[in-house]
Amino acid sequence: MKLNLKLRTAAIAFAMFGSVALFSCEEDASIAPQEPSTEVAQAEITLTPKTLATLKLSNGNHAIFKTEIDGIVYEEEGPAEPNQDIVEMSILDRFLHLTDMSVAVPEDLLALEEDQSIVNLARARGTVDLHAGILSAKPHLNHGAKEMASSWCTGHSFFDTDAGGQFYRTYNGYTWGIAGTTVYSSWKAGANKCKTVNLYLVNCSASNKLNTVTSYKNVFGNYVKQDAINVNPSSSRFWSKTYTSKRYRRAFVSGFGSGTFGGYVLFKNY
Repeated sequence: MKLNLKLRTAAIAFAMFGSVALFSCEEDASIAPQEPSTEVAQAEITLTPKTLATLKLSNGNHAIFKTEIDGIVYEEEGPAEPNQDIVEMSILDRFLHLTDMSVAVPEDLLALEEDQSIVNLARARGTVDLHAGILSAKPHLNHGAKEMASSWCTGHSFFDTDAGGQFYRTYNGYTWGIAGTTVYSSWKAGANKCKTVNLYLVNCSASNKLNTVTSYKNVFGNYVKQDAINVNPSSSRFWSKTYTSKRYRRAFVSGFGSGTFGGYVLFKNY
């Protein structure tokens, strides 16, 4: 009799444990984050960081094409504004226009290009892993030649432009780190996620370093820091990055100490 009672008690306890365990699993499943979409999964693709090519430009600037874990970067620094025609191009197309047809194309530049006709032009040249030396770029007669101080460091204003499939904010002599220096790609009318960020930044301070941080919005709705771009005192930099996937993005222009800046923050490739 006692044995049967013990067996019944054990059976009831086991059943109750099973019910609790089943409920707990169902409850965990209901609060677990959703599986990432295909787009988010693409962001986990990693590239191998390396410098693909360094160019000496005809306007006195120098440029670097490089691979980072999460995208391809083009940077241009020097005394002159970047050529506006070059700025509007994709990073691969930019390389093709800046270099002679005899120059092979770094393979990584093809990875994120969406225009197959540009990819075909690149493949016709042949590809290499990277160029170790400094390349001389083809001359471009219409390189910008604005004086930094007079063209970007006067006034104290900004304005937005939403056109041509891109959204950007332009600054003139604006104080970094204050209201108006945070820009979101989602501000574009009918915006979806974008893949490319272009920054042209002129540091009007003669003593303090300018700093811009880019971030992306994760699946939980939080913005996560992705890049930090510095500009030395009294210098300018054009920075362009095409990422491995499309995201909602943000840029914040600040600095170390106080200062003003000019230029623009641009989101494209929506």
